[in-house]
Amino acid sequence: MKSLILSVFLCCSLCAFGQKTITATLQHQDSLAVDRFVAMDNFGASYVIQNNILIKRKDKKEWQYNNLQLGKITSVDILNPLKITLFYEDFNTVIVLDNTLNEIRRMDFNVSADFKNLAAATTANDRNLWIFDTNTQQLEVFNYVQEKTPVQNLPIPEKFITLKSNYNFCRVLTETNIYLYNIYGSLLSQKPLVGATDFDMTNEEVIFLKDKQLYFTSNDEVYLINLPSDRIAIKQFSLHDDILYIYDGVILYQFQLKKPTKE
Repeated sequence: MKSLILSVFLCCSLCAFGQKTITATLQHQDSLAVDRFVAMDNFGASYVIQNNILIKRKDKKEWQYNNLQLGKITSVDILNPLKITLFYEDFNTVIVLDNTLNEIRRMDFNVSADFKNLAAATTANDRNLWIFDTNTQQLEVFNYVQEKTPVQNLPIPEKFITLKSNYNFCRVLTETNIYLYNIYGSLLSQKPLVGATDFDMTNEEVIFLKDKQLYFTSNDEVYLINLPSDRIAIKQFSLHDDILYIYDGVILYQFQLKKPTKE
């Protein structure tokens, strides 16, 4: 009964979009002509994609990774800038890069002993990846050195949208819910979230995109993020500590979030 009451509360909370707001204060903006903005890492380097080439820029230096034979880059995870996870969904392949974008490891899941059809792959702890296998509809922790799956979760019976992770936790977004798992395979929470198309996360907080607007959620409370202008088109966004980056296809905006205080 307690879990049912909590689910009803969360559903109502997530449906009541816009009743509470937090302020995003513009700190900086720069013109940026790229196909996709990825993120900023902990060392101040920026990552973008142009003509299907991953580009890292810092202090007027630039590094590139080009692998056009693998098709379009699906995702780039820079959680660990020393071991960047690059995923090519069309060829069911994951590449691990070092901090100068040299290839460290390549995993072609088409030829693995235990065939997996990946929808997503991101960085986990040690030599592990978080992967989502569409054959089984399961989130897994995959050791790419041993080529084994030490942790496998129960199937998720909903349409997968995306996942985001850090070393020890992973969130999976579906059409109707957002799930939180730990590295040991335990489901920590399942919260209703209908209509969100993308999200980013820190350890405790989530920002998600719904109906062309961004929302911040923490401690089961949902807040509309108040941007200085409603004319900012959100093409890509990234959350780093209290800094929100938004790319509209022309300009990269950097906002400071004023988070709600705990009562």
